[in-house]
Formats: sequence, structure tokens, C-alpha cells
Amino acid sequence: MIYIYIKINLKWFVFFLLYTCDLFAQTTDQRAEYIQNGTFNSFISADGSYFKGNSSSDNNPYGYGYWVTAHTLETLADAYQRTRNSVYKDRMKNIIGGIRKYNLYGNETYHNDYYDDLEWLCLASFNCYNATKDSEFLDAVHQIWSEIKTGYANNAMSWKKGCTSPCNNSIANAPAIIIAVKLYQLEGDPVNLQMAKDIHAWMKANVLNAQGGIWDAPDNYDPSWQFSYNSGMYIGACLELSIVTGQQSYVDDGIKASEFMMNYRLYDGGVFYLNEKGQGDGGLFKGIFAKWFAEFVRVGNLTQAQKERYLKVIKHTGDYVWDNSVDKSSFLISPDWERRPNGTIDLSTQTSGVHLFESIASLNKVHLYQDINYGGFYSQLPAGNYTSAQLLSRGTLDNYITSLTIPDGYTITVFENDNFSGTSKVFTSNTPWLNDWNDRISSIKIDFDNGFVNVFQEADFGGYKVGFVVGDYSLSDLVARGMVDNDITSVKVNPGYKVILYSDDNFTGTSTTITSDTNSIVNLKDQVTSLKVKLNLDNDLGNKTYYLQNRNSSMNMSVSGSSLSNGANIAQNTPSEGDNQKFTFTNLTDEGLYKIIVKHSGQSLDINNYNKANGANLEQYPYNATTNQQFFLISTGDGYYKIIAKHSGRLLEVLGASIVNGANVQQFDDNKQTSGQWKLIPVTQLSLETQNKMGSSINLYPNPVKDTLFLTSDMKGIEISIFSLIGNLVLKQKCLDNSIDVSALKSGVYFIFFDIDDNKIVKQFVKK
Repeated sequence: MIYIYIKINLKWFVFFLLYTCDLFAQTTDQRAEYIQNGTFNSFISADGSYFKGNSSSDNNPYGYGYWVTAHTLETLADAYQRTRNSVYKDRMKNIIGGIRKYNLYGNETYHNDYYDDLEWLCLASFNCYNATKDSEFLDAVHQIWSEIKTGYANNAMSWKKGCTSPCNNSIANAPAIIIAVKLYQLEGDPVNLQMAKDIHAWMKANVLNAQGGIWDAPDNYDPSWQFSYNSGMYIGACLELSIVTGQQSYVDDGIKASEFMMNYRLYDGGVFYLNEKGQGDGGLFKGIFAKWFAEFVRVGNLTQAQKERYLKVIKHTGDYVWDNSVDKSSFLISPDWERRPNGTIDLSTQTSGVHLFESIASLNKVHLYQDINYGGFYSQLPAGNYTSAQLLSRGTLDNYITSLTIPDGYTITVFENDNFSGTSKVFTSNTPWLNDWNDRISSIKIDFDNGFVNVFQEADFGGYKVGFVVGDYSLSDLVARGMVDNDITSVKVNPGYKVILYSDDNFTGTSTTITSDTNSIVNLKDQVTSLKVKLNLDNDLGNKTYYLQNRNSSMNMSVSGSSLSNGANIAQNTPSEGDNQKFTFTNLTDEGLYKIIVKHSGQSLDINNYNKANGANLEQYPYNATTNQQFFLISTGDGYYKIIAKHSGRLLEVLGASIVNGANVQQFDDNKQTSGQWKLIPVTQLSLETQNKMGSSINLYPNPVKDTLFLTSDMKGIEISIFSLIGNLVLKQKCLDNSIDVSALKSGVYFIFFDIDDNKIVKQFVKK
């Protein structure tokens, strides 16, 4: 019996929102798989032995791209690690054989005149070997490395054989460092380690600039040639050296290069390298960067703040590319990550996207390594529970694990014996050597409690637990995470989320939706074969008009100056009964999607110019049914809502958590900020209309007030009632003099009613 527990931290997983509500909702694994299949379908040759140079023709096999094919081969190893599907191993074998068969530099060899091309294939072969332990790939590594070393002199690598002018380009040197370190890890030859250190010192002295950028070569200081892959490979080289030496200085060098990217290469709300839009060789650059930057963040000894900051940008880049540049029918990827592909797509461009999506998919996996310092053969595991047999099916032998990496929020419990028995120990962070648990592990439980659905085996949420992100899960997805078919008995759900359970595979058959804790499922008990995890959006708020009160400031969302103009700004202001603070919600679907119309103007809330970036402005504009005018409502569970723009997945917040009148309202990532939470107060719940003109003679001061509210008119003996902004009576008494003690009230906006000769006079004040 399996039990599901949902606990999602939107700080990390707000980007899943858009896809949960979208018809094409996918997990990171599913995205990577779709892109892999699209690549294979559009680019593989008829005999399966090489990838075509572009999506439109079956190119001459002798005209294939050596270095681009090497990268595509490397992504197949990543896919095999992710899935353990033998089809990827078969493809790897076919492609490495095709490289030899069609090699213009030497039939049935790996020869090449360009050292960087040799290095790319050497790295790809290393990745294939570490995934499969197939000796063909290790033989390729040794043959290629012997040839690479002929280009090494004076602590630097040459870019091409026979160069007569300076030829020590960055991109020939950083990959050589990584290969040398990996060979040192595998075989222990100190010559390789020293070579890696010497090349790094040369790069740091000759191509690393003051801002952290990497020049293309010591004699090329053209800023437009600071290509993404130069930075990515330098960052990867720093990572590998830091792992084997334990020296934090190498990490610091990688951070410096990373900060260059963060400061100078982010676009459109935080997306990497939108400025590189070409195909050909350049189409592959930014994907190489994505791969090694993600690896740096996953494995590197970074602070928690650094990891969170970098991960946020990596994941946002993946979401942005998926939204904007992936054709959802062919799964081809545009060279311009801001728009859909059009016409022929080069393999370099496609492989760049494959690198991106495979790297992101690896970030929510535990990695188990054969050797210390994350070296040697390894396998990737999602959240789940793994017996010895299940570990073996994922490529990990019994008593074989020496080091491991753990994503933030994951907990690993390792067991000395099979079936989760015997002595156990818990790990929660990257561990380069397991010490007394080295080569001792026979079964493992991997839990994730911070943004995933957790699946439990036994009653009362006990037994084994399997983690799921928001997404759709067929039977094969469940089994891959250690589940058994027809095994779900109870479900635990946090506010704002729901689980849809299906009796048959692929979301068919009888279904039931669960939105709250259920200790025993009435329908489909022990019958669940597939499931979907979604945000539980509120769909019962439509056809009503509300004031929108900000949780942080207690002020209302408002159209500035009661303007009727298209594009008029939305800000927060002191609550009033003005129609520019009244918003009518209309249901657009049964999934909690709304249009929100301002009462005074009849115009819609609108994110300016369909902008998806953080900080994009909220305004009013005539409703035209675009997704930047449509909003999801997610309850916080305590009376407030997050208002999420459909087109961007970002929430509406008050800029800078301001508490002053006129502070702007914008969209931004969900960081649990109270300035991004709104109370929906029905307009009919509290009328501000006075019934007697006497009210104009009554004034309150000070306003805002801390402890004592004073009245300018004689109110002695008059009964007063004070209501909260949502209409709750909080104080009722007769005035003994012209003052009222409000010190016991909480901070917020209140209304005070004076009952004078059966006439009701209403005033408003703010309690500090």
C-alpha cells in the first residue's frame, strides 16, 4: 500500500505552475525525453550510425560534424543515466562506430586535426564509459587522449595541429583540464593531475579577465568573442580540480566566472545567453555552457545562497526555452531561444537544447558513484526506494557506492542489508567519501519533503516514501520511482494542491480527485495505476466583485488616479469605496482561471506587453482574452490568495514590500513574500455609505493611530462599533469622552460606526 504526501515549497517550484495548468504539462524528465525523441526522429541517419547535420536532409555521411556529433553522443549517455533504457546504449554504440566509419581524418580511427574536436569526443566517450562500463568507450578515451597530448606545450594546449601563429585558444584548454582530471581519478597518474593544474594556471593568467569573463584566446580581447562555451568549460574545469584537490580556490575561480554570467549574460527576466542566436558551430555554444554550469551547481562546494541563486536562473532558462523555442509537435528547438523554430534546424542547435534539458533533469536526481570524489561509474536515481535488485537495474552493484551527491531538500537513508534492513544511516548533502559506509550499501530510500508529492508504503503514512514533482505520471513513471502497481491506500495533501488518481494506465479508467488528507481512499483503494499531481486552484470566486487587500501593507489594489486610460498603472492605496478599487472576477474555466475587470473603467488587469520577466508592470487594458490578462488564484490556506499571471507563472506583488500609498504592483517570482498575497473582500460585505450628513463634521486623529484615537466632535455617550476590513466586529462600547482606546487592535484598516439618533455615520482609520 502506497501513501502520498504533498508538501510543495513554491520558492523553488513556482515554475511548475504554468505547466500544471497548461495542456502540455511535463516534468523535467518528460521534457528531456521528448527532446531526445525529437532529435532522434529528425536527425538520425537511415542506418542509425550518424546524426545528420540538419533536420531537412540525409546529408553525406562523410560531411557530418565531428564535434557536434560528439556532443550529441554525450547527451545519449545522459539519457541512459536518466532512464537506464537500453535503447540509448544501443544508440551510443552505433554512433561511436559511425564516427570511426565516416571519419575523413582517418577511416576507422578517431583522428582529427583540431584538438578541441578531439577533446569533445574524448569527454563524450568518458561519459559513455561512466554510464555503461563498456570498454569500447574507454579504449576511445585512451586513443584520443594520446593524440590530444601531442598538442600540449608550455603549459597550454594548441587549438589545431600545425598552428604557426599563437593558437592556444581557451576552448582547447579547459576541456583538456577536465579530461586530465578524470583520467587521474580513474587511473591515479599524477602526471595528468599536474598537467590539469598547469593548464588552469595558464588560463587564469592569460584568458580570465577582471570581470570573470573568458577571452577566446590570449591575443583576442574582442568582447563579442567571450562565447558561452568558453565560460562553461572553464567553470567545469575549476569544478573538477576542486573535487580532486579539495582546494576551495578552484571553486572561487569558478564562482568568479559564474558571476560574469550572472552580471553580463542574463536577459528577459533572467535567461542565459539569449544573445547567441546563430546556427552552425555557434548554435551549440550555450548548451555546452548550460551543461557544465548545472554540473558546477550540482556538485560544487557552494554556499546555500549561491546554489539557490544559480539554480533559480538555470530552471528559469529551461522554462523559458520550453515555452518559447520548442516546437511541441516535432520537438525541434530554435537557435533563437526567444521564438519557435522555423525551417531547417542544425544538429548543433538541437543538441544545445538537449544539453540544457538533460542537465536540468539531472538536478533533481541523487547520483551514486563508484569511486571517491564523485569519480568513476555512476547512476542517477529519482526519489524512491531501491532494493538491491532495483539498484542493480539502475546500474549500481551491491556494496559498490563510495560517494554521492544529493540535491537540496532530499534525504537518503542507506541500509547495510537488502530490503531496507540492518544498520542504517541518513545523508542530506553531497558526500565525497562515505568513510565507514564505503562499499557497504545494499538498499536505499530517497525522500524529498520540499516541493514534491511523497508516496508512502504503509498505513498512516508510514513505510517507504517516493517523491514526485507536480506533473503527470503513468505506470512506467511510478515503477521507475520504486512504486508497485495498485498499491495506493491513503493520501495526504497540503492546502493548494490535489492528486487525481486513475484506475488504469495513462490517466484512463475510473478516477478520483483528492484535495485534503484522506487516511483511507474510498474509491480506487489499491487500484491506482497512474496519477496526476496538480495545484488545486480556486474555481469558486467568479461573478463577484472584491476589494483586493495586500497582506503586507493592508492597502488595496487600485487604478492610479481613477484613470480611464488604456495602460493606466495599478498601485496600492489606502482603502476607499472608490470603484477604482473594485475588481470583478469572471470564471474562464473550471480550473480556477479568471479575468479580472476594474469596475470604474471596465478594463482588465493586464501584464504590460505580455512581458514574462520579473518586475513587469501591472496595468489596466481592454480585455482581449490573451493569457497576460488571465490569472490563477491559489489559496494560502489562511484567507489570502496568490494571484498568478497565466502567461508567466509569476504572482502579483507590491514592489519592494512597500507599505506606502502609491507603491507599484508588478509580477515577480513567488518567494513566499506577504506582499504577494491578497485578501479578496466582497464589496457587498461592508458598505461605506453614510446615512447622515452629520458625518462630515466628525474627524479622527491621529490617523494612522498607535494607541488612542481622538474625535473632533463631542461624542460622549454615543455608541460606537469598530469593524475590521472584512466586516468582523472587533470593539463595541459607549464613548466616555472624545477618545477611544484602540491599543488592543492588530495593525490594519478599520471602520468605526457612530450610532447617532438611529443614523449610522462611518469613518475609516488605520491602526499602526
